[in-house]
Amino acid sequence: MQQIPEYCIMSIVATEQAKTMAVKKRASRGKTVAHDEKRLKIVAQCANLFDQVGYHRATMQMLADEVGLGKPSLYHYFASKTDILYEMHQMHIAALIDGLNAEVGKVSDPGELLKRACTDILREIAEHPGYVRAFMDHYAELEGKKRIEIRNRRQEYFKRICDIITKGIADKTFRPCDPEVTAYAFLGMCSWAYKWYPPMATTRAPEEVADAIATVFIDGLRASKKASPTATRSTEKK
Repeated sequence: MQQIPEYCIMSIVATEQAKTMAVKKRASRGKTVAHDEKRLKIVAQCANLFDQVGYHRATMQMLADEVGLGKPSLYHYFASKTDILYEMHQMHIAALIDGLNAEVGKVSDPGELLKRACTDILREIAEHPGYVRAFMDHYAELEGKKRIEIRNRRQEYFKRICDIITKGIADKTFRPCDPEVTAYAFLGMCSWAYKWYPPMATTRAPEEVADAIATVFIDGLRASKKASPTATRSTEKK
């Protein structure tokens, strides 16, 4: 019987090992995707409970009951209630930053950029009111590295809004103003809608409401020669 060369045997073994590893990787990816999807569902359901009973009153047992898991199973996905809160913060601020990133290179008018940022905030309030309430009301409950990371992300987003306003001043679209104070005013106006917009969200789209509230603010920022046509017509009637 002809003996198979050693290098052939090694090649066959290596091929089989590669196939085995590929199968394991596909299985691992499948488990990871399923695990991540389950975490998203848990966060969404926990956000509803936080919204209903408050973050401080909600216990891990209540959260487990809300998502239909035993408490040990819930701990498999999240080590603590704070971890769930942290995930809500991450998801909300990521959505806002991603919204700004999506407009890079597409929109040049700073007023329009601010209006779209307002729309993003209102859309988050409409679609994920529990996340936004947690973000607005329970930042102080985050601790250590989690709090530092979310603070840095918040500051990143705030700086992006400041940069839009600064650019508008530089190119004479906006009148001279304090970019930082103006950014605080703008974000306060938009974000505070989490108190009143959710009941209205089923009948008033984020784009519509953003246009209503942001236009007044942005027209106040614009240099007089670039006031909106609506503002100009109103002035002419007087």
